[in-house]
Amino acid sequence: MTPETKRTFKVAITLCFICSIVVSSLAYFLKDIQEDAKESFRQQSILSAAGLWTEGGDPGELFKDNGVSPVGIDLEDYKPEGSDLSEAKFDMAKSLQNPELSRELPSTEDIAGLKKMEKYSVVYEVKNDKKVQTIVLPIRGKGLWSTLYGFVALDLSEMDKGPEHIKVAGLTYYKHGETPGLGGEVDNVRWKDKWRPKAKTEEHEASAIYPFDSDWKVIVEVTKSKTTDHQVDAISGATLTSNGVTNMLQFWLGKNGFGPYIKNLASAGDSAPKAATASLTNVQHN
Repeated sequence: MTPETKRTFKVAITLCFICSIVVSSLAYFLKDIQEDAKESFRQQSILSAAGLWTEGGDPGELFKDNGVSPVGIDLEDYKPEGSDLSEAKFDMAKSLQNPELSRELPSTEDIAGLKKMEKYSVVYEVKNDKKVQTIVLPIRGKGLWSTLYGFVALDLSEMDKGPEHIKVAGLTYYKHGETPGLGGEVDNVRWKDKWRPKAKTEEHEASAIYPFDSDWKVIVEVTKSKTTDHQVDAISGATLTSNGVTNMLQFWLGKNGFGPYIKNLASAGDSAPKAATASLTNVQHN
């Protein structure tokens, strides 16, 4: 090996070493910033689902201003957990890897394609005069190419009239790998707007999406041709993604998801348990 070749190798190795140190250092020092940005985006998704997001606003401040409270839920007895929400059992990714904190789903129940389900979760209650007006639920399920992670918000303000009066307040997704321009349109503001209640104006009648019938059966669906107020128009050219949205909503709002918890809220009324106290930055969904 000639001296010139040796010098070339030394320079290349030195540059690689320096670059690796720089990249590792940046990854280490930027980790907290990245985590904060991720948490901020997740909070923004929660607020957006509930119709509380203000463009350019601070998610943490909007949580406080709108009385948004995280509540730990035991998905086996469907009751609030009063423990610290920073515990591992409330971290979805960790709990799904721990057989003590998750359970296998039989294929007959697994309409959302989850395979496993956590035993604990965190929901978000929006209160007005100490009464829960809106609840935001984390949801996930298989689309065409990926698992979609998001939040669905329910307007409970008229729940005392019966489950058929519960309305979808909004639907958002914060993570997915669906095809841009097709299934990826779950992020399109125009499609998400179809889920929001509309007040009566001179141009159109009041409208809303109602997920339950009078017997608590989940009847909300995404369909090619909307004919009832339980349906939302499907995404053009994305049948499997649209079907995935239907399946995950019917699962998470049903008896194996948050359905029993919502029923408990309905029966508890003003005596609903108080939210557990936790730092929002410690609550993990994925």
